[in-house]
Amino acid sequence: MVEIADRVVNRAREGDVEAFRTILETFQKPIFQTVYRLVGGRFPNEVEDITQDVFMKIFRSIGRFDPERGVKFSTWIYTFVKNHCFDVLKKRRLQVVNIDGAGSSDDDGNSGRFEFESKSEIPGEQLLASELHRHITEAVTELPDDQRLVFVLREYEGLDYREIANVAGCSEGTIKSRLYRAKEALRRSLKRYVLQ
Repeated sequence: MVEIADRVVNRAREGDVEAFRTILETFQKPIFQTVYRLVGGRFPNEVEDITQDVFMKIFRSIGRFDPERGVKFSTWIYTFVKNHCFDVLKKRRLQVVNIDGAGSSDDDGNSGRFEFESKSEIPGEQLLASELHRHITEAVTELPDDQRLVFVLREYEGLDYREIANVAGCSEGTIKSRLYRAKEALRRSLKRYVLQ
């Protein structure tokens, strides 16, 4: 997961333009990817606009970030991403997520990764891979918002349970439960494609 030096955050809180630029350069790609995974890849121009909106909110509110509260700056940022994306989803009634990255291990030693039977680059099998990609997207789309958020932040952004709990505003136990339910739901939906 991306993190940034406290001194940069402190300079940004004081209005330093270069510090803002450093934050933008550091978080632009991971935030764009998270927005894309939460809101969906069907409207790429909107994903870019949503990402810009998130950064505007972050920069307007950065003076309220309090490092003394023990929350990482990146966790604070992902809270903005979550809130803004969920607002967009509610307003547009759009629940689309694109999964195209690798999974990660959870703290209990379970890989959580979905391994698929076909990894070939043979042209005929590329069509199958494309079909699989569509099925994955649909399966994640069907997850409830809270499970989808936990899945994306854990499996794609690599946040630990405590950080996700801070973003979601609930306990680590709740996060583990949501992640477990999300993975089980995806395994059921994708059982034809997931290696057991």
